[in-house]
Amino acid sequence: MPDLSSVFAEMMKNPPDPNGPIPISNLPETMYGAVLPFFIISWIAVLSRLYVRFWVIREPGWDDYTIIMAALANLSCMVGYIGSVENGGMGTHILYLTQARFRSTMIWLYVSSGGYAVTSTFVKVSLLCQYLRIFRAGKIRITCYVLLVLVSLWGFAYCFLSFFPCIPIRGFWDRTLTTAKCYGLGFGDIKAAKTSFISFAAMNMAFDIAIFLIPMVEYVKLGLGRKQVVALTGLLTLGSVVVLMSILRLWTAVRNHQDTLASMDFTWWFPLTLIISCIELDFAIICASLPIFWPKVVVYLAQIFVTNEVHVTHHSRLDDDADGGPRSGRDYEMDVSRSWRESSEENLTRAASLGKTPKTDYSDPFVVDHVVGKVQERTQVVVEPVPKKTWWRYRK
Repeated sequence: MPDLSSVFAEMMKNPPDPNGPIPISNLPETMYGAVLPFFIISWIAVLSRLYVRFWVIREPGWDDYTIIMAALANLSCMVGYIGSVENGGMGTHILYLTQARFRSTMIWLYVSSGGYAVTSTFVKVSLLCQYLRIFRAGKIRITCYVLLVLVSLWGFAYCFLSFFPCIPIRGFWDRTLTTAKCYGLGFGDIKAAKTSFISFAAMNMAFDIAIFLIPMVEYVKLGLGRKQVVALTGLLTLGSVVVLMSILRLWTAVRNHQDTLASMDFTWWFPLTLIISCIELDFAIICASLPIFWPKVVVYLAQIFVTNEVHVTHHSRLDDDADGGPRSGRDYEMDVSRSWRESSEENLTRAASLGKTPKTDYSDPFVVDHVVGKVQERTQVVVEPVPKKTWWRYRK
């Protein structure tokens, strides 16, 4: 492994000001406040999705299993992120870190980088598996299969580079181990590390855009209802945030790798990249889980909030003609609808105004005529033979 002391010696010729202004992204308050809320929301989304798939509709699939892996890997990424802030040197110039603190920083960075690679891979695989459940045929399904293969190969390659940056692995954080061989993301060679970091960010952005564009085929179709348009618009908005974060991550990688010496001060500029990466993963997980559990949430909200107002009106039937006229037993005239206040006042004053108790059901001539059979029944009963049960009818 090349000795990095020569690089640090070159940096010491023009050391950064330890009392200079600190970027807002390097403050612990920013690093926690910008990441933790979305992380909590992503876990709420995952648990809601799993509840619907495993306990409500009871039809889990590969997209659910892979999103579980993505959520667990995102948890390890968050642990490494918090560890690098609390026990590491993220937000501080690398030249002013002690050897013990530099070692701690590299250990937590190893955990965070590995978790990010796994999460980024599995959340893309989960989305593609979810598309395969929706698109049963056609060119879109073939496109999903092609992307699934490419994403799997890409994820395997960069997960390997993240988990095995050096041989042995402890050479990644123990720079005194001169026999270790580091490559790619292991900072064994500055140019190789720069190439690996930028290529990963560029391909990650390309895959995010490709996966984001697949549902657009349904969005541009004619004849969608208002609710479908609103749902797809919300989903595409979340997806656009994921794409934006991946673009910003690539931008930070390119901007900070233009100068070799400046790029080595990664503990100073990397916090912004970490914040963007964590937000990207959280929104990707939310975007993958929202279509699964949101319909159930809409049903619950409809039961909680009043969405329809019902007006109850009271109608009275006039007495039938006593002389057996044309309205006898058949035609009825309904009173005009009155307000609730008028009906209430009438009920309160009826007993006093009439001077007698209201008539009961059996004092109503209409009811009596039906009970004693004076009204001719018009009900017809038809008896049909029961068809025989065969293997293709009435199958239980």
